[in-house]
Amino acid sequence: MKRIILLAIISNISSNGFSQKIISAENPLEKIIQNDFDSSILYSYADRGYYPNYLIISKKDSIVYFYRYSSPLNRYINFRDRAPYNSKIRSKLDSNYIEFITTKPNINSYLSAVGTKLANESIWKDITKYNLWNLIDDSKINSLINICDTETFHERTEIFKLLTKDKIIELKYYNPKGRNKDCKFNQTRDDIVKIEEIISKFFKCK
Repeated sequence: MKRIILLAIISNISSNGFSQKIISAENPLEKIIQNDFDSSILYSYADRGYYPNYLIISKKDSIVYFYRYSSPLNRYINFRDRAPYNSKIRSKLDSNYIEFITTKPNINSYLSAVGTKLANESIWKDITKYNLWNLIDDSKINSLINICDTETFHERTEIFKLLTKDKIIELKYYNPKGRNKDCKFNQTRDDIVKIEEIISKFFKCK
């Protein structure tokens, strides 16, 4: 009897614990990308309210297309400190920021093309070797392995949306590098850190 119960628990973990969060497109840009490409990686982060922003890697046949969706203000974390209080410049910066965060991502002035490459000659092959589409997110890691005893604050959450024609997978990781340092090491978090570094290095040079 105990053995049956144990097998049932293991089976439940296998079917539910490792399931991924499937979502619908949350804005017009995601819908367009899902329709236009075979598969896409939308990488973003939640940090001090600078959201939404995307670094976009989309594959169609053997070509990978790179895009950036962001506000110019994202380059200046303390943009409000760059003008005197009650000045016209600061007022304009504030209104520009509000306009960005209240605008649903779409094909608009915040979207820019970065370039194209063959899939086998791009970071696409470097990312996919980590089996990103099969990874579980932070909530599953915490429930299945361990809950971190050390809380880290003021760190960002790494967000990946994996788009194909039939579904969108959402993966979220809160400070994966810090948690792997302060908590029990987890290979998925380590892979996410490596993927984030690959993407950030590529787009930083563009």
